[in-house]
Amino acid sequence: GKKDTGTDSDSNVPTDALTLLNTVWDSYTDDEKFPAAGGDYEHSVDGAPGAFDISDTDNLTYLLSVPAEDADKLDDAASLMHMMNANTFTCGALRAANADEVEGLAQDMRDAIQSKQWMCGFPDKLVVFTYDRYVVALYGNEDLVNTFRDKLTAAYGDAVVAYDEAII
Repeated sequence: GKKDTGTDSDSNVPTDALTLLNTVWDSYTDDEKFPAAGGDYEHSVDGAPGAFDISDTDNLTYLLSVPAEDADKLDDAASLMHMMNANTFTCGALRAANADEVEGLAQDMRDAIQSKQWMCGFPDKLVVFTYDRYVVALYGNEDLVNTFRDKLTAAYGDAVVAYDEAII
């Protein structure tokens, strides 16, 4: 028999991190969108989220604030960043290889973002979500972060806001 968990959330879980980010980005109106790019240095996408090569630990750390010791805990990633300044908006969607790693990865992402040394602008806030095996960490301008937060929670009602705080 089928186990009834009381939710129908499994059908809504995206197949990969890029699908998760595209679902959120596609819910933006044209007026809400900002100049954006996604992906990594080798696989950049203009105007939309892009897949991120998780084998490049240096890029994961530099662009998405993933602690180097957490890189091997991932099996997929995607990104969306403000095209003019990453401190205005940066979002990384990370899928943990093991569901048991999600909470620790969310904490590590929060700690890494809070401890960054900022140059070329100071972001206002950070938000870290957990959803199934995903951790979505974003930071930047408060209005842009809040819009993304609201769009993600509308698209994925079972997503949990693990952290929503000012960057200090």
